Amino acid sequence: MFADESEREQFFEVAKAQAQKDFQEDPTNAHALVRWGGALLELAHFKQGSDADKCISDAIAKLEQALSIDPERTDAEWCLGNAYTSMGFLAADRKTALQHFNKAEDYFKHCKEKEPSNETYKKALEMCKKAPEYYDEIQSQLQQAQAAGAVSGGGSGKKGGEANEFWWDVAGWVTLGAIIVGVLMLSKGGSPAKA
Repeated sequence: MFADESEREQFFEVAKAQAQKDFQEDPTNAHALVRWGGALLELAHFKQGSDADKCISDAIAKLEQALSIDPERTDAEWCLGNAYTSMGFLAADRKTALQHFNKAEDYFKHCKEKEPSNETYKKALEMCKKAPEYYDEIQSQLQQAQAAGAVSGGGSGKKGGEANEFWWDVAGWVTLGAIIVGVLMLSKGGSPAKA
């Protein structure tokens, strides 16, 4: 759909601006808030570190606001599940990651309860239940990479900042992978979004 990543980023910037404008014109427009939150989630993939966290936190705020206007919006709950899954993978410690994964699972369960035959919600819940295992694997890989870098670098000046950048890169790719799987599920199973 997009020629390159910059085109994709621009698309979601425009989508965010349009959703923001639509909401400003009608402060009861929960659908605009869901689109705004969804665009922020997509834009988080183009950010690193605290910028990615802020983007996801802003998305969560918009999606929760949408639910306060219309508590029956499963698309907002589904997006919140994705947002908390992303926050889990970005968490620096396992306890925080598990808290985010548990919140995500609650949202996905609620979606599945509302629409038990929706394959997207079933798959999202299945993947969310595996998230702690994936998180542990990523952490293990990071520790191995850091140990290998320390051994092969022999004090070559590799700083913690570089390790953190590596962590954010890995987390970004995992999150992007989760979104891609979600998009593929949407295209196969029909959109979970409520118009």
